[in-house]
Amino acid sequence: MSHPPLTGEELRARIAKTPRVKLAFLPTPLQPCLRLSADLGVDLWVKRDDLTGLAFGGNKTRNLEFRMAEAVEAGADILVFGVEITSNSARQTAAAANVLGLPLVLVLRGEHPGEPQGNLLVNLLLGAQIRLVDVPSFNHLGPVLEEVAAELRTAGRRPFVLNHAKMFARASALASVESLLEIREQLAAHGRKPDHVFVSSGGKGQAGLVLAKKALGLPLRIQGIASTQNEDPWAYASKTATEAAELLELGLGVSPAEVENSFDYIGKGYGIPTEAGMDAIVRFARREGILLDPVYSGKAAAGMLDHIRRGLVPRGATVVFIHTGGQPALFSQSHALVEYLAGR
Repeated sequence: MSHPPLTGEELRARIAKTPRVKLAFLPTPLQPCLRLSADLGVDLWVKRDDLTGLAFGGNKTRNLEFRMAEAVEAGADILVFGVEITSNSARQTAAAANVLGLPLVLVLRGEHPGEPQGNLLVNLLLGAQIRLVDVPSFNHLGPVLEEVAAELRTAGRRPFVLNHAKMFARASALASVESLLEIREQLAAHGRKPDHVFVSSGGKGQAGLVLAKKALGLPLRIQGIASTQNEDPWAYASKTATEAAELLELGLGVSPAEVENSFDYIGKGYGIPTEAGMDAIVRFARREGILLDPVYSGKAAAGMLDHIRRGLVPRGATVVFIHTGGQPALFSQSHALVEYLAGR
């Protein structure tokens, strides 16, 4: 069954029924990129979700407004969260936990570097309890998180495992629905409408963008650029968007065929810089004074630049790049960055 498009106000009203806590500085700026626009032949804007406010910012702070509300409602007195050691989400979660006065156990997949840098250094500064684990991939963290939670319960605590919560992925979708609403309103103030949106996503963040596009009946393309092959972004975005639509009582679903994502810009693997990603970082830094990172936003920008170069984005199109944050990785990947700069 087809439904008439919703207005932005109607969509916001439905999101407003979902419990949340205030953490992010919203709306984030939408920055015009005049020099890069002239270089590329498009009308390029950057949605500065790296400026959400908590511990260097990033788009995950939006998600945490919904994730943390669920933990608070559950009566948790300690949080458990598992991600990669380089994760931006870990950093923002640690900062959000401090704002709410909740201790956090971070279960991080990876080896301890000789000298902590980047996100790991910030996590230490924020005071999170860090446990490093050696498992084959992010998808193998689940049992470890349950073991940690069981240990905490035995000690008389009330742990809340964020990864396994009902709102974990749905929070990402609701957050990016709001991000697209902001983008529309901010562009409208300049007499423009978005034609293409690019974002670094493994699925759940892109889900809300695709859902908002469908609910609002917008004629735009949303291109996700994956940083890892841990997830199937097409199935993950479809499932998450459909669950979020059910939560918002929208009466619609999203199929994998409606999701545009790409593994083409990952390179040798997650967290390993690519030459194209480094080139994008340098171009944004030197043409617009915007700092990207080599793990997520740099590779996503490389994907966007390649799409424009190949004519997949028409000349003159209004293009929005969602900057998801992650600048601390510039310091943990400083050797690779310096080597790239020396070879230019």
